[in-house]
Amino acid sequence: MTGTKFSGQGWNIVGFSTLAIGAMMTVIFLFQGIDEAGMRMAIRATARTSCILFIAAFVAAALRRIWSNTYTAWLLKNRRYFGLAMAVSHTYHAIAWTGLWFVTSGHSPQFGVPAILGYVFLAAMTLTSFRRLANLLSQRVWQILHTTGMYYFWLAFTVEFGLKLTQSPLIYLPFFSLLVLAMLLRFLPVNKHRKLAS
Repeated sequence: MTGTKFSGQGWNIVGFSTLAIGAMMTVIFLFQGIDEAGMRMAIRATARTSCILFIAAFVAAALRRIWSNTYTAWLLKNRRYFGLAMAVSHTYHAIAWTGLWFVTSGHSPQFGVPAILGYVFLAAMTLTSFRRLANLLSQRVWQILHTTGMYYFWLAFTVEFGLKLTQSPLIYLPFFSLLVLAMLLRFLPVNKHRKLAS
């Protein structure tokens, strides 16, 4: 399988995600309307796309450590681009939240400190994903920023989807389970002699 080639690489992942999520939001607004119901649906949808893209970036190194094959090599190689695609998705998410604020005349939502801090992390991590800005930080500071940010987003997604399990278990249980599994994979000890390879 070492000769397998993937068409999705690098910035193509970010570009495809941008177009696909943008198209998804357009369809939601066309069929649901640009009103409170439409904005809330867009918020829920973009939260889920952000979660999927986040998980791909979050587990890339762990999966490569556990399973050494073509697919995990591809995922690790493109981890940065999945992270940037998640930033795009969460920007759409912010647009939907802002839209909800406008259509409800400022009555909803109430932006709390956790949400604001999440976007501060997102902005800092996105900007320092580019070499020129990353070089302004020491390697240690960069590592602390990105590691802390990743765990913050993991906690935010896990708590948010966990709270919604009783409302829509069929929708949120798969996301919640993937998030728990992702964390377990990051801390799973690996015996190098038993490491799976392609």
